[in-house]
Amino acid sequence: MTPPILLGLFHGAASRATAMKSRRVRAIAGEALLQGADFGLFGAADIDFDAGTVDYLRLTGGELVEWRGPMPDVVLQGETVPSYDGCPTAARLRTLAPFVSWLLPHKSEVSAVLRTTDLAPHVIPYCEVVTPGAEAVIASFLDQHGRAVLKPGFEHVASRIFFVAYDGGDIVVRRRDRRWRLPREKGLAELARLIGDRPWTLQKMIISRASDGRAFDIFIHAHKDPAGRWELVRSYGRVSEIGALATITSWGGYIGDLDAVLAGLGDRGAALAGRVQQLCLQIGETLDAHYGGKLDEIGADILVDPQHWPWIAEVNSGPATRFHEFERARPHVAFAIDVARRFKAGEPVPQFDARG
Repeated sequence: MTPPILLGLFHGAASRATAMKSRRVRAIAGEALLQGADFGLFGAADIDFDAGTVDYLRLTGGELVEWRGPMPDVVLQGETVPSYDGCPTAARLRTLAPFVSWLLPHKSEVSAVLRTTDLAPHVIPYCEVVTPGAEAVIASFLDQHGRAVLKPGFEHVASRIFFVAYDGGDIVVRRRDRRWRLPREKGLAELARLIGDRPWTLQKMIISRASDGRAFDIFIHAHKDPAGRWELVRSYGRVSEIGALATITSWGGYIGDLDAVLAGLGDRGAALAGRVQQLCLQIGETLDAHYGGKLDEIGADILVDPQHWPWIAEVNSGPATRFHEFERARPHVAFAIDVARRFKAGEPVPQFDARG
């Protein structure tokens, strides 16, 4: 009898027991069981390359169980992952088993790619900001667009997002619940100081409002199926707290199924929901083709202007899925099992194949 596919989840948490508490890990472990696969959690220190074994932690009958088994047939990742770049353990493991998932590069590069495709009309105008020269770049961008969102390009920290606008001869900046105003030149100098020596991104501020005036956006998650087709996993709308300029969940607000959030628009809401969902699938197909078939999932943040035109605010290949880990686990496990089977059979797996 052919043994079941062994899914190994490579984590970077302080301990396997801590990693196993993750909702994502629990969802993948449960779904692997439903789909007839074995599952084990491991870190770099758990691998014995000479013996060809791994010390896994598994969830069996509700209990955490230690198990020494063979190398995984395919490697998945949790919410906390080790740094693969420059990691000898990961590099060596890649010669033995395929990895999913592949991460997209910097968000600005992704936007630049989309801007060369049929999706260009949906890409929010943006530019990179670095020092020296930040003041001139910010001034030119505001001269062209009037309002902008300034955020670090090297991290995703809600507290470091600034909303910038001209107001007469002044620059007005909002940062969550703080607001300050300075004369133009002083304001530009202060923003340049905040940027420091790391790259930031300026993005045109799109006015995306719900019917009650609160900030609103749409999140859509798509995943490849084993045949390579993109399918929707989850779509929902996010509405901010009253007075907030962004729908960042740590700042509060409301999250609901997309149809419910758009219900107030009637037939236009249903049409908009279908439009943005198709847009997300097109994003997945476009980026996957550009990057050589390496992607397995994406999450897209979409803003909708007063004319109901959808704008692509951000695309991630490792989207936050804490509100729907079990929905994500089904296609993710199915895709990983298929990759493992093809790899074991010697079939080409170009997007993940460490052998070529």
